[in-house]
Amino acid sequence: MTKPKRPKYETVSYTPPTPQVFGNAAPSDLPTWKPSSSSSMGVERPRNRPKLQDRLAVYEDDNPRCQQIICAVGVLFPPLWLVGAIMYATTPSSKTVTREAGFKNLVLAIILTVLLLAVGVYKIVGKG
Repeated sequence: MTKPKRPKYETVSYTPPTPQVFGNAAPSDLPTWKPSSSSSMGVERPRNRPKLQDRLAVYEDDNPRCQQIICAVGVLFPPLWLVGAIMYATTPSSKTVTREAGFKNLVLAIILTVLLLAVGVYKIVGKG
């Protein structure tokens, strides 16, 4: 019993793929980007730094929970929206989240005031 002979393969040297194979080769006529050496370690500092008060305002507590509760409870007792509008007017501009929640109270207070004025005018004119 003889074993069948296997065909012999010829050895081929391996050539690694080049960027042109993957499509990564850039055309030679395109300009290339050169990093500037003007700044050290590639870190640029802003020329005009914000004031200390503005930098510390980032770390202050900006919790709009009170304004949100006033907005929700104002559905049951609408004059609370006026309190929220007054709080909105006194909130510093650095507390943006609280001002956004307070703005809703301001808008609702304005709508309530306009509706009350319209009903009052209708009652006065309607009786006359």
